[in-house]
Amino acid sequence: MAPELKKKSDISIVLIVFTALAVIGVACGGFVVRDYARARASLAWPAVDGIVLSRLDGDAGQLRYVYSFDGRSYEATRTRNFMGWFLNAETGDYRPGESVIVYVDPQDHAYSVLYPGGSGVAFVILSLLSGAAVFFGVGGVVWALSRTREEVMGQTSHAF
Repeated sequence: MAPELKKKSDISIVLIVFTALAVIGVACGGFVVRDYARARASLAWPAVDGIVLSRLDGDAGQLRYVYSFDGRSYEATRTRNFMGWFLNAETGDYRPGESVIVYVDPQDHAYSVLYPGGSGVAFVILSLLSGAAVFFGVGGVVWALSRTREEVMGQTSHAF
């Protein structure tokens, strides 16, 4: 492969990697902010009675439950928001047929949790990691583009 083509392909790969890092950082940051906002809001959601239908694959944490809200029945498997998994909260050992308290999102009745809330510490850490990914991704793109510009400028100055 010609040296010029190799340099261009190397820079293209670097640009793709850093762009992907920045995009992943933005996507993860958006997810973390949205999930934490929903986790915090779940502390004030209305609580309704539900019934455990079954365990999923024998996993102690995964339940299938049913509840009614505003005259409609809903079935769900979500026990907590993502940020809620970082809390050291006790979880019940529910069996099929047992009653549970279900916290229902008033804006989206099909979204519910058994354990409301989320970890603020996890939110800060994951937000910082997402921000670092964006910072290094954008910084890497700027660095790669400046290297490309320097090489192009260096080649044109040698031509004169």
